[in-house]
Amino acid sequence: MPDELRMRERLDCLPNKPGVYLLKDKKGKVLYIGKALSLKKRVRSYFSGKTHSSPRISSLVNEIKDIEWMITDSETEALILESNLIKYHHPHYNIQFRDDKSYPYIKLTISEPFPRLLLTRNPRKDGSLYFGPYTNVKAARRVLILISRFFPLRRCKKRFTFRIRPCLNYYIKECHAPCLKKITREAYSSLVRSVSLFLQGHYQDLLRRLQEEMEEASLKEEFEKAATLRDCMRDIHRVSQSQKMVSFPGEDIDLVNIVSEQENACVVVFLIREGKVIDRKHFLLDIREKSQKEEIITFFLKEYYARISFVPARILIPNEIAEPKVIQEWLSQRRGKKVKLEIPRRGNRLKLMQLIKKNAYLILQQERRGDKEQALDQLKGYLELKKKPLLIEGFDISNIRGKEATGSVVVFEKGKPKRSAYRKFGIKEVEGINDFAMLSEVVRRRYQRSLKEGRALPHLILVDGGKGQVSSCLKVIKELDLSFIPIIGLAKEFEEVYCPDSSFPLNLPSDSIASKLLQEIRDEAHRFAYSYHKKKRGEKIRGSFLDTIPGVGEKTKRLLLTHFKSIELIKSQDLKALQQIPGIGKKRAKKILRYLVNRRS
Repeated sequence: MPDELRMRERLDCLPNKPGVYLLKDKKGKVLYIGKALSLKKRVRSYFSGKTHSSPRISSLVNEIKDIEWMITDSETEALILESNLIKYHHPHYNIQFRDDKSYPYIKLTISEPFPRLLLTRNPRKDGSLYFGPYTNVKAARRVLILISRFFPLRRCKKRFTFRIRPCLNYYIKECHAPCLKKITREAYSSLVRSVSLFLQGHYQDLLRRLQEEMEEASLKEEFEKAATLRDCMRDIHRVSQSQKMVSFPGEDIDLVNIVSEQENACVVVFLIREGKVIDRKHFLLDIREKSQKEEIITFFLKEYYARISFVPARILIPNEIAEPKVIQEWLSQRRGKKVKLEIPRRGNRLKLMQLIKKNAYLILQQERRGDKEQALDQLKGYLELKKKPLLIEGFDISNIRGKEATGSVVVFEKGKPKRSAYRKFGIKEVEGINDFAMLSEVVRRRYQRSLKEGRALPHLILVDGGKGQVSSCLKVIKELDLSFIPIIGLAKEFEEVYCPDSSFPLNLPSDSIASKLLQEIRDEAHRFAYSYHKKKRGEKIRGSFLDTIPGVGEKTKRLLLTHFKSIELIKSQDLKALQQIPGIGKKRAKKILRYLVNRRS
């Protein structure tokens, strides 16, 4: 059965009910997973024939060859099912956590008779409380050490059983040994409640509870217990005082902000408990290029708050999200009370959100630096280079049917653009349509000058194009006795890498960070060449129009363009506007206006 007919039949069968849909390619691989209040309306919208606002969606639709769906009783249930299916299938077009399983959590096993504290990387729905995620394991271990000092719960890995002898933790006073009945069930439960409050950052509530217990112990003349509680309160007070105060007195709020670049995003969450910033978490996401900000934040809220035990009363986000009512309803269910999503518009809260965004930007830049190092190492291996290509120069040509042709060279040092070293070229030696000759001219002029001025030569040359472009530029490189510099081409259509000594493209994985770095350099060379080409075309158009106006020389042309910025704006002016320009005057303004009127009629 033809694909088109099968797809039409599948679309006709879609139910008008809430659920989850899976979009698949011709091999049956899941491309995208989504949820909808009405599966029929949502899935049909992909095939409505209208132009999609997102390039990501347009690309997705071109690959869809099959649809599968699962109905649920409500949209909230669909949201949970969607999240679980994304974790299982890892679809290419869905936003995903990078290194998803690397985030550690602290697990409090409240379903056990004597709960314990564990470190885990796989939170499950097993009745336990999970705190985190901690973005590095050292921070999680530090918290466990702190808790063991304040509240000595058991940390043994085995299931609870009564023992004859205590373990080492009892002797170093980091466990009350419930396995030897050294502590009552009631007293142990009190410790568990205290641990839960501490991990949630509710220090004031915790201190009040401990104060009551200390006073009760004093009245019963349990002075040793009272002294222990007093010391614990003092240490917790020190921890709470070290946190930053913000403009949310007594409130529990999470502040979420995001920065995205190309196929990477960083989300930062500030945790505010009882009006204080108690923690900052950051998460790196793999996204499709040009993913909308609202998509990324929506994904993050669903994934992050599905994994943690405590949901605050308010969550501040930077922008609108895709499905606010459903998300708020689901968060309220998770909390057991109403949860509000808010977007700060002014004042201190907006300033704090901007601070969080700066944090996200710095973290993403730091992460990208690490990626660049890895990309350069990969390039060295794939291209069999003698040393890591720390200096790469990329070339491209831009023209329309050979006219106003321009060339560019961009320089990437240690994987990052060095814009001060970029150079643009107007093509002088080639006439007509001949991209090979134009590229050769730019490469020759670039390295003739580099040799003359004693500039550093690159470790790798990248040209935009395939085997033909590489071969023509290699001749130039050999003529200049620079054949020791490796040269490769990157063809646009299939992102294939070509080397001089092979007619076939190099087997470089298209999703590798090395391939992405080459694409970034190629795209930057194209952008730079095209911007110069566009400027030259604009100058030619402006010049041809202004040169025909009587009484307008170079000085007057400059005055007009400086004041009005574009030809279209000049054409729309009246006498009063023209004569107000210093240096034009009434007489010249009348001449210009008369010419403009004649041109319009």
